[in-house]
Amino acid sequence: MGKHQTLQDRLLLLKDAADEHPTISYRTILNILSGKGRLLLLMILSLPFCLPLFPGMSVPFGLIIAFIGIRIAFGKTVWLPSRILSKKIKSSSLKAVVNKTLRILKKMERWTHPRFRWMSTHPIMRVINGIILSLLGLALALPIPIPLSNIPAAWGCFVLSFGIIEDDGVFILLGYLIFFITIAFFTLIGTTILSMF
Repeated sequence: MGKHQTLQDRLLLLKDAADEHPTISYRTILNILSGKGRLLLLMILSLPFCLPLFPGMSVPFGLIIAFIGIRIAFGKTVWLPSRILSKKIKSSSLKAVVNKTLRILKKMERWTHPRFRWMSTHPIMRVINGIILSLLGLALALPIPIPLSNIPAAWGCFVLSFGIIEDDGVFILLGYLIFFITIAFFTLIGTTILSMF
């Protein structure tokens, strides 16, 4: 039996793979981030919009997050269409995200340990968590012409994914809180737009 791989181990493997090629496919990324590491893929996809690093890319990334969230909710393996899996991202961009993710994880892991594990392991909670991740992905994908409007959805996805990976119910609850703030924010935007007509 091999040595248990931490989140940092998987990220470093991903970084090593990126060092070997100028571009890297989503298929390769998904293969490296196997098991619970696939939730790490959601963190990597959402992080660029937490900061943000890749403006204008929130629609495709958000839709991928929404799709993976639904797969998680129904206990399916994280499958993506071949057309998406074959797409490639610049290794330099991926390494920038991995480095920032490693720095954030290092800070967050000082405050985390397994708590209220049923929130990440119970079958009903798995469904709820997956649906919320999917809704956050859809919120991230909304093409709203307001600068930085997708930051709450991105942080909700990042924090909730982290909480599930670490079996930490406190971070999962924090992810829920950010989710409700996101819904309230988009409801306010929608109400404001409708009141103009």
